[in-house]
Amino acid sequence: MDEVEAYRALSSRSRLGIVKLLYKKPQSVEEIASHLKLQPISIRHHLQSLQEAGLIETYEERAGSVGRPRIYYRIVAAPPAIGFPKRRYLMLSSCIINAMQPMLGETKAEKVLKKAGLDMGETTARHLETEHEVKEWTAKAYEQSFVRGYLEEAGAEPEVVENNNEKVVYRLHNCIFFELSTKMPEIVCDVIREGFHEGLVKAMGKDVKVSQRSCLARGDAYCEYSCEWKNE
Repeated sequence: MDEVEAYRALSSRSRLGIVKLLYKKPQSVEEIASHLKLQPISIRHHLQSLQEAGLIETYEERAGSVGRPRIYYRIVAAPPAIGFPKRRYLMLSSCIINAMQPMLGETKAEKVLKKAGLDMGETTARHLETEHEVKEWTAKAYEQSFVRGYLEEAGAEPEVVENNNEKVVYRLHNCIFFELSTKMPEIVCDVIREGFHEGLVKAMGKDVKVSQRSCLARGDAYCEYSCEWKNE
C-alpha cells in the first residue's frame, strides 16, 4: 500500500489511538472499544482503514475446543515507512556505518560511534533540563521528561511498568531505529545505544545505572529498560 493511504489512515485521532494500543499488545474489537470508549461498529470501520493501509493485520485465537475463534488485531511486522518528502536517512546511516569499519577498523569505528551516542545522550539531557525545567534528576523527573516526554514525542510508544524513588522500569513498543537495528544490532543497540545512555547518565550527574532487559531488534516483544538510582 502506498504512503497516501497510510497518511489517510492516520489522519484520524481515533485511528491513532488504535495504533497506540496495538503497539502495546494485540487486542480484539471489544477490547479496543472499551479502551477508547467508542462503539464496536466504529472501531471496525477504523480497523478496516488501518488494514487497507497495511498498518495492521489480524489473526485468530481459540479459547477452547468449541466455539468460534476470536479475532485479534496487531501491528504488522514491517509497517510502511511514512515520510514527505522522501528522505533517505536510513540508507545514509547504513552506508556511513558500513563504510567506517573498513576505513577505521572495527575497534576504532565502534569508539567513534559510541562517542556519537554519548554526545547525543548528553545533548538530550541538557535539552530536557531546559525544556522541562529539571532542577534535579529524580526518578519522577526521568519518567516525566525523558520517558513520557522525549520517548513519547519520538514515537517509541513507551509504557512505564514500575516507578518508585529508586527505579523506573519502562518498555518501548516501537523502536525508532528498528530497520537499522535489525540489520546491525551489535552496532546500533550495543554500541550507539549504550553510548547514548552513558551520556544521558553523565549529564544527569547522578549515580544511576541504566540497563536493557529485552530488545525488539533481537526478536523480543518490546525493548525494556531499567533505570536505577543507587543508594548514596
